[in-house]
Amino acid sequence: MNSQVLQMFPAFRLRPPADDFASAEVVNVHDLVVGQVDAAGGTYRGRAGTDAGPRRTDALRAAEDVAMFHIALHGPAGAEQQPYSGVAQAQAAVALIPLQRQEIVDSAARAYFFHALRQPHVAAILGGLDAIVREHFAIGTRGGCLRVIRLLEQVREPARALLAQVTGDEREWMAYPLARLLAFTELALARLGATTTKPSADLDGPFPDPHTADQALATTFRTYRDVQAGVRALPSLPTSALHTLGALDAAAAQLPSGPCAKNRADCRTAASALDELAAAARSVGASAPATAAEVRALAQELSAIATDTSTRLESTALLLGDASRHGSVRTILTTLQGAELGPETDAGTRSLLVGDTETGPIRRTDNGRWTGPGITDPYHSPEGAAAALIDTIRDRQAASGHPA
Repeated sequence: MNSQVLQMFPAFRLRPPADDFASAEVVNVHDLVVGQVDAAGGTYRGRAGTDAGPRRTDALRAAEDVAMFHIALHGPAGAEQQPYSGVAQAQAAVALIPLQRQEIVDSAARAYFFHALRQPHVAAILGGLDAIVREHFAIGTRGGCLRVIRLLEQVREPARALLAQVTGDEREWMAYPLARLLAFTELALARLGATTTKPSADLDGPFPDPHTADQALATTFRTYRDVQAGVRALPSLPTSALHTLGALDAAAAQLPSGPCAKNRADCRTAASALDELAAAARSVGASAPATAAEVRALAQELSAIATDTSTRLESTALLLGDASRHGSVRTILTTLQGAELGPETDAGTRSLLVGDTETGPIRRTDNGRWTGPGITDPYHSPEGAAAALIDTIRDRQAASGHPA
């Protein structure tokens, strides 16, 4: 029988046993053995070193347990560090991590009895998981992804430390739930990091709907509260830090309290307030004492989130300016599905691929609008111009009897 790829972890394969008395082996992309799957009485159990997963009725499930142990100890393979295809996929992957909370709690209760929730590493893990639940929808901008990455690291570090130190009966109870938690966390960290470098279409450009814009604004406000709390918790503050904190509070007070992307004017008002907040956050970071590394990091995080959200709101305002020409924003975004709109070049052009065919390029005009082949009245947004080109191509194909 040939080796079987593990569906949950495609970088690993289950290799059948050499004979009836041997264990099946789990191998990685380099064909190196990372663990075994033992069979007994119709059940299977994955084993990696001295650690073992639960008994399974499926050999592939047991092999996945081995992969979890390996990823927990050594991190994901290069093939598993690809960007997420979209925000929904990233959110679904991160959502798996807090689901491990109950298993951590139950296992810790058996390992540490009444002291379980006071065990320092367990308490830190649970606190990190609660923070991830609160920030699940932060994955809507690149800055928000970086915020979630920081929170995931606050789960990974205590989980790693606990897995490294537990022995005996404690390890029997804690090894597998910690490995499972770490495997999901390591994969999410690697892929979110790659996503911030090469963002998916719905993580960049205009917001796809008003609700997503409101979620990004809410993430900005929560991050501001973190900065505010961090500064006020410092044992002493120089006058300059107090002044910049006051400016930050004033900028935050200008953020919209309700929907921020209902129309072009709302988008631009919110974007302007976010730009002021980003500038104030940079001032807080610069004025914070050198010893306040956490405050500096939070201020940088706030500046990134506010800037990304502002940029996307500005793009949304441009898109709204083209909505009436296409029917609606939804019509434009639906038209662009399956197409690839490239980044802007130094020459002010963006490629437009539909399948493998270059349909554009579109280019920025002298007055900041966007045009392309056959467009006589430029559009406000690159998405509007791109959708117009795609509509033209499809109309020609339909007229010639060769639909796309």
